[in-house]
Amino acid sequence: MDLAQEYVRRYLVSQREAERRLADEIGKLEAVGHRIIDGGQTGQSSWMYTDWLTGEVIASGDDDPDDEVFEQLDPDGMFLHIDNVVRHPVNPDNPGIPHSLAEALRDWVDLLKTTDEDIAQFVGWSADDVAAAR
Repeated sequence: MDLAQEYVRRYLVSQREAERRLADEIGKLEAVGHRIIDGGQTGQSSWMYTDWLTGEVIASGDDDPDDEVFEQLDPDGMFLHIDNVVRHPVNPDNPGIPHSLAEALRDWVDLLKTTDEDIAQFVGWSADDVAAAR
């Protein structure tokens, strides 16, 4: 088996495990009443915040975000930006390839233009399995 292929497989598995841990952490936060949000500045003065899970727009504006708006939307301080949720690093065991090659392979997998089909062909998985891991 090719070591580069093995590394990509391990990276995909590590990504899937990191996403599961993130989902577990978000579930715990939501269980105690937190709402996970995403967003922020979208232009020089425009902004938008969305529900991270559903994509629902919570608030937006064309002027600088006003603290009063957030206080009205979240009077109990239960909104938590996704950037503040602990993410676990994706660091698979390296089967013996140079670190620079490992970094290049991670970049290739993470590129939006790299298709699941391309990765599947490279590692010998189905495209559905790759999609589930990415």
